[in-house]
Amino acid sequence: MTPETPMPLRFLGERAQLAFVVKDIEATIKFWTEVMRIGPFVLIENSRGNRDIFYRGQSTPMDFYVAFAYIGDLQIELIQPKDNHPSLYKEFFDRGQEGYHHTAFWPDDFPAACTWLQENGFSEIGSVRMEDGSMSVAYYEAPACVGSIVEIVPLTADRMAYFSRIHRLCKHWDGRSQPLRRFVDRAAFLASGEGA
Repeated sequence: MTPETPMPLRFLGERAQLAFVVKDIEATIKFWTEVMRIGPFVLIENSRGNRDIFYRGQSTPMDFYVAFAYIGDLQIELIQPKDNHPSLYKEFFDRGQEGYHHTAFWPDDFPAACTWLQENGFSEIGSVRMEDGSMSVAYYEAPACVGSIVEIVPLTADRMAYFSRIHRLCKHWDGRSQPLRRFVDRAAFLASGEGA
């Protein structure tokens, strides 16, 4: 291994997420909070915002609900598509699947992590881009031995602040009160003061 070859934790970062694509996000949150005792979940109703979403090389108008919670330092993400537009999530449902969908990582060097994946048998199958065209999320089809999609996300200061507040909410949750915290968008969550 040469000095330029990143070690696994260095190239992926030290944080991870398990993501689940579901048909009824509120029922799923109820299960996670009541049965699994994980929560509370922060639900964002308008997740797409002003970002462009690409699926297998084509722009798609799809939108989705998203909810986050933590088990220790492991983030749990729940996703429910709002429509039937082409997407990685619709493709998942079309195969008759529901539940665990992908594993996400937040590398310190996002471009280098994307390059490393592409050079090692991972194929980009989706992305989310900001208004300026910069990539905010990249999804990769992994080799069969991995068995799931891998998502790579740049760990920006804004994202870190947002996720840190959700992490604090989960760390101090009493297991009963407000298992679901619903917000129109991320800005509304940040403005709420929850987890600050």
